[in-house]
Parts: sequence; structure tokens; C-alpha cells
Amino acid sequence: MPRDFGKSAQTESGGDTRRDAIMAAVDEVVASEAFGRTERPARFLRHLVETTLRGESHLLKESVLGTDVFERPPSWDPRLDPIVRQEAARLRKRLAKYYETSGATDSVRIELPVGTYVPTFQLDAGSSSPTKSRRTGWYIAVIAAAACMAILITWLMISSHREVSPSIAVLPFTNLVTDSADQYFSDGLTDEITDSLARLQNLRVIARSSAFQFKGKTVDVREVGRQLNVTHVVEGNVERSGDRVKIIVHLERASDASVVWSNTYERRASDLFSVQSELAGGIASGLKLSVRPSFTRRIPEPAAHDLVMKGRYGVQQRTTESLAEAESDFRRAIDLDPQYAGAYAGLGDALYNKASATGMYIRADADREGAEQAFRKALELDPDLQPARAALARMTMQYEWDWGAAERELKRALAGPANADPEYAYAMFLIFRGRFAEADEHIRRYQELDPFSTSTMLNMATIENLEGHFAEARETARRVIATYPKIVQAQQLIGFTYIEEGRPSLALADLEPMRNNIPFARFREAMARARAGQKAQALELIRPFEDKYPSPGASMQGFALVYAFLGDEGNTLKWLERSADRREWAALNIAIHPVYAPMRNSSRFRALEQRMGLL
Repeated sequence: MPRDFGKSAQTESGGDTRRDAIMAAVDEVVASEAFGRTERPARFLRHLVETTLRGESHLLKESVLGTDVFERPPSWDPRLDPIVRQEAARLRKRLAKYYETSGATDSVRIELPVGTYVPTFQLDAGSSSPTKSRRTGWYIAVIAAAACMAILITWLMISSHREVSPSIAVLPFTNLVTDSADQYFSDGLTDEITDSLARLQNLRVIARSSAFQFKGKTVDVREVGRQLNVTHVVEGNVERSGDRVKIIVHLERASDASVVWSNTYERRASDLFSVQSELAGGIASGLKLSVRPSFTRRIPEPAAHDLVMKGRYGVQQRTTESLAEAESDFRRAIDLDPQYAGAYAGLGDALYNKASATGMYIRADADREGAEQAFRKALELDPDLQPARAALARMTMQYEWDWGAAERELKRALAGPANADPEYAYAMFLIFRGRFAEADEHIRRYQELDPFSTSTMLNMATIENLEGHFAEARETARRVIATYPKIVQAQQLIGFTYIEEGRPSLALADLEPMRNNIPFARFREAMARARAGQKAQALELIRPFEDKYPSPGASMQGFALVYAFLGDEGNTLKWLERSADRREWAALNIAIHPVYAPMRNSSRFRALEQRMGLL
């Protein structure tokens, strides 16, 4: 029979052997794929187990664990920052997953019961008996050696035929024409090939934003493979002259930079879409991948296709002017070819991103409705457009608060080939719903598919902050600043983490210099002063914006956060309700944001959560 013991583990006879068995089990758990091989939960588990085995389980309290394990300051308030509870919930799910899979037959089982931070241990009766171990050890060794030999022979027989699952990065094609006006053409070609390959099952394709980090650089394919963790890399160049286009492309193995497949295409520019499909099919063949029927898409009108490539290039620039031009390009493409799904998807992107490019916190009704209609039409014409489906799901979350419909759309998108957009969208969905442990897997996949883009790193820093991982959020934000020192969002996020940790003086050192140039920096500074107990100075900073309501030129959530740090529940809820009424994206985090924890039991707060479908 299994035996359950915790605190008494070190005092019973054979305690050393039991302790060794349990610590060996911990090593097995944290090294497993099922557990995740991440440092924070491993450190947490070791601390809980070692403390229990020392007979000090009385120290396993939330207030102690926050400072001892998660490096929170002495002033840390678990009501505002529930990091210990969140990590314990995650740890329980990781342990459950391990024992359902690779640890199903383990002789030692570690559990963390709900409602306590003291782990329990179950050991098979024979697992801790030194006498039995000595008696059977020789036989076990012989059997194990024979099993290992059989496994080795089998591995040698099949290893030469075994392939690692392929993964690929399409590097930006070099434009051999010096005219900058033609830059959209080479970038658009790269995007189209990336999108075509992303439709293949069993192929992990690195997102455009990460692959474009290598644009204009002389790179070693082996180094690209190492940085992006891919098995293959596509490189090429393109030259357009009048109505003729020449494309040279190479598929290279990242491990040794050898060329696996290459081809040269010389065609009329009007045949470009057909060339792209043929090229992507050639790459798939080079990777020995089968091409499913839907991989071959409808060929659009050539002029419409050219306009879509121009439009996508404009969306990537993310300026008010480029988005206006992109919107015009997509509408003209739709006029030329009303059945072109890519044109509708591009129009949806242009309208959806217009607000952020202008610095607005609220999307205009016309842009929101136009984007939604465009995404729906794109999916009607091509149901496999995963980014469009993910965007529609985000809008369903934000504007309709229909969490069931959003989850259905996201699961449908995730059922297709790996794609960063639905992975990120579903991770945010799960976080807003408080399902942090489930979100971890999608966050990991999102990072794998788009590891180096600025938006990915900023999104990751935001996620880490919402989960209470303040030190990790700062580190991620600093990586962004190291490459792009002028990105204000990263600088402000670092300050915000210090505020949440109860170290406002560190935040003020960074935020005060931004006050005159960046309006929202005043809100972050106000939050810092509120946390420091400087109520008058905090209110003085936000009053000019507050007086302009209902058009304050700032996020309603910003006001709510300032009042939350002041401990003013009434005003916090007033601005949270206004944030929800405006359908701000940030309003979706109210159920999990650490700052709002002290007021979550109030009837007014719960009524707001219920109205938003978060209860």
C-alpha cells in the first residue's frame, strides 16, 4: 500500500532513504517535458518539498513564500499581488499532467493539496526499503542492462531513417532593384511565401516579424537556425523589370548551411501569384512534406494581388499615413477582385490598427464595424485564414464579451497549422479568464513561432506583469529597450512593475523625465505617487485629463489604476465602469489584475464582472 507522509518524513526510521527517494522524484519531475522544464515552478516545488522534509512546514505560508521564493519586498501585500496562489495553482496542474503522462508509473508521487502549501508524498512500500533494494538490486540491474541494450540496438536500426519535425524561417528576399518604391514587392513576396508555408500541417513556420529581424544583414544560415530554432532557412532575391520578374530561391539546411533545394523563376509579373504557389510547393517538396488540397489557393486578379502586397507593406509600417494608403489599396483590390479573401483580411487589419497608430485608446465605431465585416468576409471566402479568425475572436472578447464564441473561434483557428496569432489571442483569453496554467502552453508556442519581434516581447512583458512575474516582466522589457531604446511602452512597463511591487521611488526615477513629452507617463507617475502616499501630487497629475471627460484623451483604465493605488474604491469602480462602457481592451483584465484584488468582493465590482461575463 502507498504511504502518505509529510512532516514526519525525516523522523521515521529509514528517513534518509525516504528523503533521498523523494528528492530523486523531484529531480525526475522538474526534468520532464510534461512539467515544462521552467525555472520558477521547479524552484517553487523544491522549496516546498525541502522545507517539508526539514520538518518546517509551518513556514509554508503565503506571506513567507512571497518573500522567500518570489522575491517580493517586506511590504508585499498578497491581496494586491496573489503570486503565491497563482503559482500554486499552476504547480498543481503541472504535477497532475506529469503523473498522467511520463510519471504514471513512478513509485513516488508528490501532491500539493488545494488549500495548503504543504506537499504530501506517497511512496510504494518497496520504494524505501533498503533491505529489499539490496536483495533485488542485482536482478534489476541485469534486466535494466538488457533493456537498455535492446533500446540501443533498435535506435541504431531506425536512427538513420528518423527525421526531426521540420521547421522553417523565410528570410526577407533581397530586392535587386534600387528603387525604394519597389520595396513592397520583395517584402510582399516574402510574406506571401511565409503565409503559404504556414498553411502546411506538421511544419512550424517562424512568423514574419521575427524573420524580418535579419533584413538587410549578412547572416550565417547556421546562426539563424540557432537563434530561431529551425531546421531550415529560405533565402532568395527578386528583380522586377517592367512586366518581367526574376526570383532566385534557396532552401538550406540550418545545421550545415547545405542547399537542399533551389530554383530560378523568370515570368511575367502578372503571373506572380502562380509563381509563389509553385515556389512554396517546391519548398514543401524539398522538405518531403505532402501538400493538402487547400494549399493551392484561388488565383486572384494580378492587379489586385499587387495592390494587396502594397497594402500589407503599408500595414507593417504602422503610421497613420501608411495605414490610410493601405486601406485605399485594399479597397481598390476588392473592387478589382471581389472574391479575393486576402484583400478583405488586409482591409480588416488596416482598420483594426488605425486607432493604435493615431494614439487613440478607443477604436472608432466605423473602423470597428468595418474591420469586423472585412474579417468575416475574408473567412467566408477562405476559412483557413487563421490570423483573421484570431482577430475576430479578439473583437468578440473586447466588444461583445461573448467568451464562449471567442473560445470556439480560437480553438478552430488552433486546430489548423501552427500560427502565432491564435496562440497569442488564446493565451490572453485564458489569462483574462484566470486560467493561467492553461495559458502557459500557448505562451510557449507563441514565443516559439515569433520569438524576436518587438510586439511579441512587449506582449510577453505585459503577460508576465499580469501574472505577477514582475522581475521577469522587467527583464523582457529591458531586452526590448536594448534593441529599440525609444520604445516608451517598455520603459513605462518597467516603472509600473516597481509600483506594483511597492517600490514607487524606483519607478519615479524613470517616469518623471517622461512627464512633459508623453501624456500617459503622467498617469504612471501619478500611480507611483499614489503608491508612495502622495495623494495631492497624484491627483494634480491626472486632474487636467479628468476635467475633460468624456473625452479626456487618455484610457479610462489609467484613472482607475491611479485611484486603486490611492485606495479609493468608489472612484476606481467609477472609472472601471467607464472603461468597460467604452469597451477598452484593458477592461478585460479586471478579474485578474493584482491591483483590483482588495475590492473583488464588493457587490459593485462583482456586478461589473458579471456584466462582462467574467464570473
